[in-house]
Amino acid sequence: RALHPLIISKTKVNGKYPHEPITVPLMECVVTLVAAQAITLMQGGIQQWKAIWEPKPMLVFSMIGFVYSLGDYLELKSLGGLSGPMYQVLSQ
Repeated sequence: RALHPLIISKTKVNGKYPHEPITVPLMECVVTLVAAQAITLMQGGIQQWKAIWEPKPMLVFSMIGFVYSLGDYLELKSLGGLSGPMYQVLSQ
């Protein structure tokens, strides 16, 4: 999470983003998901991996994830015009 402002500010081209700023946190979530799936599969086997996909816990954690993603989106929309260092200072 602390790297988001740095990566976002480094991707500016002529003062504009060639992508939506939310792309960085979104891709971080995708990488985390893939890594967590692989670690679970390697350490717990197929039975532990299948337990991740049970509907009831999946619904609970999906709602929590949605709230966090909405927070990230709103944060980046409100602070998206700032430089990386200024964003980092205001995020603390």
